[in-house]
Amino acid sequence: MLDDPQVDIYIHFDKKVRPLPTIRTEKSRLFILNDRIDVKWGSVSQIQTEFLLLGTARENGPYSHYHIISGTHLPLLPAKELLAFYHQHSGQEIMRCWKEDPGDADFKIRRIHFPLRWYKSPSTAKRVLCQRTWSIVIRIQRILQLRINKKAFFHKTDNWLSLTEKACHYLMAHKKEILKKYRWSFCGDEYFVASELYGAKEHFEICDTPKLLYVDFIKDSPRSIPLGEYDSLKGTGYLWARKFTSQ
Repeated sequence: MLDDPQVDIYIHFDKKVRPLPTIRTEKSRLFILNDRIDVKWGSVSQIQTEFLLLGTARENGPYSHYHIISGTHLPLLPAKELLAFYHQHSGQEIMRCWKEDPGDADFKIRRIHFPLRWYKSPSTAKRVLCQRTWSIVIRIQRILQLRINKKAFFHKTDNWLSLTEKACHYLMAHKKEILKKYRWSFCGDEYFVASELYGAKEHFEICDTPKLLYVDFIKDSPRSIPLGEYDSLKGTGYLWARKFTSQ
């Protein structure tokens, strides 16, 4: 659906994926990353993967925008209309900002979250052990009132956003400090881009776009959307939607 001469596509397959699917394009240049990360949900590995994608894409750039999407995204507009939207917002960082929630940032970014490696492991034993250990570690920090990143202010967005060359350059230039800052975060991928760019907001034009992404949350988790519902979402005014499932 994004196969267009003006679109280059970069795909990172989680290191756990075996075998890799066969993907072809007719118009877009397609790049399958050889370096692959064993991504663990909620951990800094998600941020590392975004840096890997951005760094790889910049080697073939520059581009007007770098779009970070998941494998369960679908565009709700044809590629030409999407490109026209982003052309109208040339020079702007496109993201959907969340309402400020100090409690969420305090928990996810200012606490040390360890371990997260098996937080969502398919192995029941590993998952239970990980979550119980993590719960104890968090409880100790609350009792002792331990926090990290105390002086920093954080902004939350979806981690699916569109960045200019300038923003990508800035983030890549501060990659080492960012990975250190968010090393022990929980879902830090929802915070690091907006927080770092807002921290230098005099250099960037950030465009908060409420209808950037349609997600149907059930409590705290996005609902899996059957493909049969796709057509009904095309007239909603949103640019993208997730998370789609073929089931």
